[in-house]
Amino acid sequence: MADTVDIAALVDEEAGHVSRRIYADPAVYEAEQEGLFRRAWGFLAHESEVPEPGDYVERQLAGENVLVIHGKDGVIRAFLNSCRHRGMRLCRADKGNASFLRCPYHGWSYSPEGELVSVFAEELYDAEHLDKSELGLIKVTQVDSYKGFIFGCWSEETPALDEYLGDMRFYLDILVGRTPGGVEVMGPPQCWEVHTNWKFATDNFTGDNFHLYTAHGSIAELGLLPPDPMALSFGNLIQAQRGHVLHIVPGPPIPEAEYFGLPMELRPVIEETLSEPQREIAKGHAFSVGTVFPNLSFMQVMVQGDLRSPPTPFLSFRIWQPTGPTTTKVWSWLFVEKEASEEYRKATYEAYVRTFGPSGIFEQDDMENWEECTRMNKGAIAQRYNLHHGMALQVPPDPDFPGPGKAWPGSYGERTQLCFYGEWKRWLTQEEPWA
Repeated sequence: MADTVDIAALVDEEAGHVSRRIYADPAVYEAEQEGLFRRAWGFLAHESEVPEPGDYVERQLAGENVLVIHGKDGVIRAFLNSCRHRGMRLCRADKGNASFLRCPYHGWSYSPEGELVSVFAEELYDAEHLDKSELGLIKVTQVDSYKGFIFGCWSEETPALDEYLGDMRFYLDILVGRTPGGVEVMGPPQCWEVHTNWKFATDNFTGDNFHLYTAHGSIAELGLLPPDPMALSFGNLIQAQRGHVLHIVPGPPIPEAEYFGLPMELRPVIEETLSEPQREIAKGHAFSVGTVFPNLSFMQVMVQGDLRSPPTPFLSFRIWQPTGPTTTKVWSWLFVEKEASEEYRKATYEAYVRTFGPSGIFEQDDMENWEECTRMNKGAIAQRYNLHHGMALQVPPDPDFPGPGKAWPGSYGERTQLCFYGEWKRWLTQEEPWA
């Protein structure tokens, strides 16, 4: 690396030590862009956001503006959102529908399939200097989907999406494939910017259940969390291959808290759709938070949005998009089963908006903590000392856990954080980290 940063020395999984440099060093940030984000699969959009031919959304993939568009042939593709003439940003709306894509600078026009179809003053070119078949939009190298979630990857060498997800597919099915129709997005994603390194947010979503009673202490005092600080310490921390991690936590021993608190009318189809091990996990738990490596996190939680409403479940996925060593843009989507009633859709939406997102009572606490952590870890003296990740490392995996991967008993621990940081180190130091 340019300034002699030894990436391999920044994370010690065995000792539970992580260097503060990984959260603020510009050289580490540049190494991430090249070694991780330009090679790993990244979430782009959900199929329900572009349901009709011509529908498009603009998203980010490894810092590049990307256009996800539903072609007239029914195929969803992804392209660099940049004209081949002068590189102008082709579509400047976040979403829309277009029968063709016309560059606002010089008028070069493309089909939804990415082909260059017309050029201004085309008669002034000869065949040698204008081959339209070679000047279509630049394709995202690999595009694939899982259960309606569209992913993209800039690398040809990275394994196909199914292989990349590995055991995480089992757990994703419990969240987004538990009914025949699957899930769909409710409304556009919320977006906001935070002055933090993206890994602090991801760290929080690898299995950090034990911050709830300190970071969100005022919410506990209001009665929106159980009064016992150890109430949410049960469950499992799970490593599902290749840096994908999650934790699952049971709720109170009542039927309403089974199947993540989902409505009773959905439970018969959930039981029919999931496999027996998946049903066992879904029935016994009310909360799950985790991350699809590197930066797609999810929350399946059951919370009170206010003091009057009963606990209500919601499912949110979010991207932690790094925009600099100490800045992050957050994209947050709310999902709901296609079979869900209008009453439940309204309740899950209100619980989500009131608790998470830029105005949510939980999210504001988290953002303040992540920003302060980033500021403190920038110091030259601070960076002489590693951060400690040693909770419950002595606990062995549970051999009887019904799901794949490694599962450690208890949801208070730092195993999953270290699994994430270990995978992060492999992508930055190995030519084929997936091997």
